[in-house]
Amino acid sequence: MLSSSAESEIVETFMTKTLEQKIIRTVRQKREQLAAVREELEDLMDYLDLLEARAKDNGKARLSHEIVKRRYAVK
Repeated sequence: MLSSSAESEIVETFMTKTLEQKIIRTVRQKREQLAAVREELEDLMDYLDLLEARAKDNGKARLSHEIVKRRYAVK
């Protein structure tokens, strides 16, 4: 039979490892959430740039895709 101090040490080690695994899992989840938020923010910033460019060019003549391709010799 184990002494009470040995049992206490085993229980403490088990709880520490369990807590460590839980913390690692939580950190991983938070990093995934942060990456998703950053990606969404980047998409929103791109969309804002598009809206600002459209507002700036409002009323100006626009070129069709075909005209741009011909002008810059793109096939």
